[in-house]
Amino acid sequence: ADIVLFDAPPVMAAADAAILGARVDGVLLVIQAGKTRRDHSERAREILEKSRARIVGAALTNAPRDRSIEEYYE
Repeated sequence: ADIVLFDAPPVMAAADAAILGARVDGVLLVIQAGKTRRDHSERAREILEKSRARIVGAALTNAPRDRSIEEYYE
């Protein structure tokens, strides 16, 4: 396979993500809107950086839909 994805538990919950993150090509940090606190996401980033993980991006999940954008496409 050209790309293999690994799923890990939350960075703050266990060391698994930091250990795995240091051994893969890149890490995508997934943040849940309305649930993940800003200070927790910042701390997760710091933990990953200290473990020498390469953060390639972040994804925000469960964000509320912006109704003003829908009007633009109608």
